[in-house]
Amino acid sequence: MRRKTPYPSYGSVLGTCRPDKTRQRRIRQKTATNTTNTASPGIKFKLLILGNHTCGNRGDSAILRGLLDAINILNPHTEVDVMSRYPVSSSWLLNRPVMGDPLFLQMTQHNSAAGVVGRVKKVLRRRYQHQVLLSRVTDTGKLRNIAIAQGFTDFVRLLLGYDAIIQVGGSFFVDLYGVPQFEHALCTFMAKKPLFMIGHSVGPFQDEQFNQLANYVFGHCDALILRESVSLDLMKRSNITTAKVEHGVDTAWLVDHHTEDFTASYAVQHWLDVAAQQKTVAITLRELAPFDKRLGTTQQAYEKAFAGVVNRILDEGYQVIALSTCTGIDSYNKDDRMVALNLRQHISDPARYHVVMDELNDLEMGKILGACELTVGTRLHSAIISMNFATPAIAINYEHKSAGIMQQLGLPEMAIDIRHLLDGSLQAMVADTLGQLPVLNARLNEAVSRERQTGMQMVQSVLERIGEVK
Repeated sequence: MRRKTPYPSYGSVLGTCRPDKTRQRRIRQKTATNTTNTASPGIKFKLLILGNHTCGNRGDSAILRGLLDAINILNPHTEVDVMSRYPVSSSWLLNRPVMGDPLFLQMTQHNSAAGVVGRVKKVLRRRYQHQVLLSRVTDTGKLRNIAIAQGFTDFVRLLLGYDAIIQVGGSFFVDLYGVPQFEHALCTFMAKKPLFMIGHSVGPFQDEQFNQLANYVFGHCDALILRESVSLDLMKRSNITTAKVEHGVDTAWLVDHHTEDFTASYAVQHWLDVAAQQKTVAITLRELAPFDKRLGTTQQAYEKAFAGVVNRILDEGYQVIALSTCTGIDSYNKDDRMVALNLRQHISDPARYHVVMDELNDLEMGKILGACELTVGTRLHSAIISMNFATPAIAINYEHKSAGIMQQLGLPEMAIDIRHLLDGSLQAMVADTLGQLPVLNARLNEAVSRERQTGMQMVQSVLERIGEVK
């Protein structure tokens, strides 16, 4: 296993280990010295970070962890509450308290209503509920006098206790996910609280109702900070307002490595030992739905093509570890481990193809990915976590976000369209990349350091603006 020089630490994270208090103070002092216009540590905020689906998706977990780390370094007096649809598993994976998402709970209850009346109400809500919310926010139209569900009223009341709301980043506002994604933002407007959207990819925009809400929400938030520029192009192409758009990064780049105080669990140490025995390439897989139809392919074709890539890696003398960014923890409906297990039937040498079945958090995944030579990831954040822990990564594009982030990083060739996987050409690309690792590692080190610096400045800017309106 190669030795790697970790990137400069930005401070202690809220992860699986206890922070070293002396080290934490030292890093804060250093950051304050080297960063201009740092938010005053004497200003106390109470912030709510919402929009997290689940930390069972370790990409969402890394996004959230990185944002928490940055806030903790820049303004350690900030009181931060975190909200997730799956609070039990998210709290365990982050090792900090996490609140449940009352709007998700309300939606689940409404969708499970029994009987003819329940089904009729569900149809009416799907068609009109968000128009009613928008009418309430704008105080216009005939729908503004229609009563909204009690859950929305209670949520608005909850938001009144915070100085500002942060909608955590990721690929959250996608037309295929539907208009309920805007509920938190509309309630924030009703509560008349500042709303900052940090580190997002947005679009596509191919649904009229979705576009209407996107135009209003993106035009009335305090800032929509995009993590890549391809989303901005999509917004312009679809005539979505860009007045509040700012340039930013994915907050997963801000996750600290815990170089000095990380203690590996039994499972993590096992996989670190496996990676140390032979040169290793990591992969991540996924169930393509709901993107399979838009991509014009099938899950079976994807899995067979990926098995061809794995077999080429094995032929090059490497072993392969299949890590999973999403698992079925806490009833989450995505489990990449099942895809990895299904791939085994197509593998030429199963003894050198290892599927990690353990429930790891994003920090632990980073440690294992950092012990590999290369990551080939279908899940974008497996690539980001890998690169943040100094291992190059090829990201397979099934959405625009992967291409945009690699382009911004200055490594556009590391984002590969899924058609190159399906036609078999990715096999040769992976082999070529393995032959160019020394040069690639040098470029990666510089690019990631630059991205992390930009990310800290992005979060600092938001904290300063919250301080101005407090």
